[in-house]
Amino acid sequence: MATDVLMPVITDAGADAVVTAWFVDEGQPCEDGQLIAEVQAEKVAAEVHAPAAGLVIDPVDINEPVAQGTPICRIAAAGESPPVTAPPTPALEVSGEVPATVASPAARRLARELGVDLAGVSGSGPGGRITEADVRSAEAGNGAPGAGVALAGLREVIARNMRRGHLETAPVTLHSTIVLSGGVPAHITASVVKAAAVALAEHLSLNGVREGDRFIAAAIAHVAVAVQTDDGLVAPVVRSPAERTVDEIAEEIARLADRATAKELAAADFEGGTFTVTNLGRWGIDGFTPIINLPQVAILGVGAVRTGPAFDRDGSVIAETRVVLSLTFDHAFVDGAPAAAFLQRVGELLAVRG
Repeated sequence: MATDVLMPVITDAGADAVVTAWFVDEGQPCEDGQLIAEVQAEKVAAEVHAPAAGLVIDPVDINEPVAQGTPICRIAAAGESPPVTAPPTPALEVSGEVPATVASPAARRLARELGVDLAGVSGSGPGGRITEADVRSAEAGNGAPGAGVALAGLREVIARNMRRGHLETAPVTLHSTIVLSGGVPAHITASVVKAAAVALAEHLSLNGVREGDRFIAAAIAHVAVAVQTDDGLVAPVVRSPAERTVDEIAEEIARLADRATAKELAAADFEGGTFTVTNLGRWGIDGFTPIINLPQVAILGVGAVRTGPAFDRDGSVIAETRVVLSLTFDHAFVDGAPAAAFLQRVGELLAVRG
């Protein structure tokens, strides 16, 4: 009996990942524990080793999104004959003979579900193999995927996971303008991470993760920080920032950003996050609506730090430094009042500490 080889759960069960390389071809033998594939979820790479000796069968296509925790291939047990195509028997040449359709198992399943005839689908995979994207394109009547600009590979994985964060939540966003009494902070992102971590210890309803219909609060805040790379957005985790100085947090964010750019982040860099901070201020953005980083229930956006004129209490004109914070929370798990109280507390801490 064949053994399923599962896509590792690298970031979040149910989120998509892709196979980036196969080291054993379909129908070829492998040993128990042998490296057979490399996979990636967002920017985290992992190796997949064979759980048993046998033949690799039914592999998914490279760069075809697959849910984490679901099969990427099977290992046929010793002595088990994998499906093979019999050699053709000699026959007279027939004009217009149609070659056999080559499609991935996932593409065949999807074609059955959508009622798509694979005989009329052009494959874009290696050797003309039909992929899930080809089937979806044919079902939509759009022709070959190459006819337009389509998401592919890791970019598609990121897009799907972002859609989950928007569609599987009841998002509400609050905006607050904070006056920074100490002027422009040396490290605004690190300062916000520090303030958020301290505030989360006082507002546990926003610090944790959802598990089905339940919310599991965490006693300690581990804050993920969004980092933009050439391949898309990732959010590695800063551990226990409430116990660190702003300078230490800034150094850790820089280290994680460098690793993200070099594509050297490990799965451990993404584990345990209970809240996320994202900063678009460097692009001149003030308020915006950040998307929740599942399975968390809240995310805090940081806008541009701006210094401009303002009226003092006595009516005189002074220079004032401000920043807009945007808190998106899942209203299915967090009520508006505690979310507002948390945002207010972050503002108080940030205003004093900078």
